Amino acid sequence: MLARKRSYTLKSGDSLHANIIVNPCGTIEIDIPEKHQHISSELERVHFKISDKGVLLVCNEKGCSSIDDVGLLLSRRDAFDLYGVIDDVLKEYEKLMSDL
Repeated sequence: MLARKRSYTLKSGDSLHANIIVNPCGTIEIDIPEKHQHISSELERVHFKISDKGVLLVCNEKGCSSIDDVGLLLSRRDAFDLYGVIDDVLKEYEKLMSDL
């Protein structure tokens, strides 16, 4: 079980890129090199919201406080790809845990 890496161009209009690593231990790491920004979150705190401009990936870094939400605007294609990666990693983790 290995970490899955993806790179996407954000739809924010600033030509930003997100390098995303989905870890089998249930975490996601997001780097935005142009802004020198790093985001870490548990997968259970990540969700997708559909908007007019694309799909917003929302990471809640500090629990229930919506002020601490971090959002990244992805194209629908990239969002579906990332959703599939997250789903695959979670299925692999569940299978591993059930085999133990």
